[in-house]
Amino acid sequence: MRLAGRLPLTAPWLKDALWRKAQAVPSLDLRLADSKSLVDSVSGQNLITFSRASTATYIGSDGLLKTASTNEPRFDHSPLTGESLGLLVEEQRTNLLLNSATLTTQSVTVTAVAHTLSFYGSGTVTLSGTSTAGPAVGSGAFPTRTTLTFTPTAGSLTLTVSGSVTNAQLEQGAFATSPIATTTAAATRAADVASITSTAFSSWYRQDEGTVFARVVLNGIASQNYLMALSSGTTFANSHLLYMVSGALRCDTWVGSALQSYIDIGSISVGLKQSAAYGYKLSDFTAARNGALGTPDTSGSLPSPDRFMIGCNFGSSAQLNGTIDRLTFFPTRLPNLQRLTQ
Repeated sequence: MRLAGRLPLTAPWLKDALWRKAQAVPSLDLRLADSKSLVDSVSGQNLITFSRASTATYIGSDGLLKTASTNEPRFDHSPLTGESLGLLVEEQRTNLLLNSATLTTQSVTVTAVAHTLSFYGSGTVTLSGTSTAGPAVGSGAFPTRTTLTFTPTAGSLTLTVSGSVTNAQLEQGAFATSPIATTTAAATRAADVASITSTAFSSWYRQDEGTVFARVVLNGIASQNYLMALSSGTTFANSHLLYMVSGALRCDTWVGSALQSYIDIGSISVGLKQSAAYGYKLSDFTAARNGALGTPDTSGSLPSPDRFMIGCNFGSSAQLNGTIDRLTFFPTRLPNLQRLTQ
């Protein structure tokens, strides 16, 4: 006989719930937006190697534009609300304009690929020469940013400026990235590179099964936006990948150059916080995005990664181009990724 209101610990459903709770303990938990640091909340240590071979800009907690030193990680914020968005990871870009702080009329040499013009202020920039797109009409001072994406022909592009145009930028690419200051010459912001390697990686990674969780905001859609890669090098071979291609979020597993698992978990939107998770085990792969489960894959072998590439860096076209709020690794193939990503 048992007392009313008491449940026996041998109840099957309770045992299962307790087991699941015990398993859902991460071995790595990077709360990048909350902590505004690279410190792992599980170990209490900074396991990440971070580099960027130039200065770069970001929005501070006061809503103002700040400059980070070379190799200093950037923790971005909403300029309107001050919300902490997490670690900013961007590909390499070059600002082709001169004297970007207060733009004046000038001509620059461009190639026949997508370019994006961006600036703050209420002035107007009119294009001529290799493109007549626009004009780009400013809608106000910082933080209101005007952007215009266009594809010119190769040659000389003239930008005629009237009114107030500040922090102006012209860069190759289909979306604007963080402002790059220039004076008398074009300037390049190097790519952000963040990874966990060696014993800092092996201390928490489990090869035979695991689940990785990411919460991110994309600032623009490139040909490929990589959220993360558990890999054994700087290519996709021998890796678990969470990335976006052609507007769809995908999870792949590769052993060498042979694809083992592929799960499509839907489209992803620019400027909105997205949660995604990928769970793996031998012949048991599953993935989810924002509470929606992809079609599981029930066959496939497992790679042997030796590093965690954060925001990835498989070349200039394989960066996140956005902010990482949180990255977590669980040393088990969790059973309910819908709930994890809601």
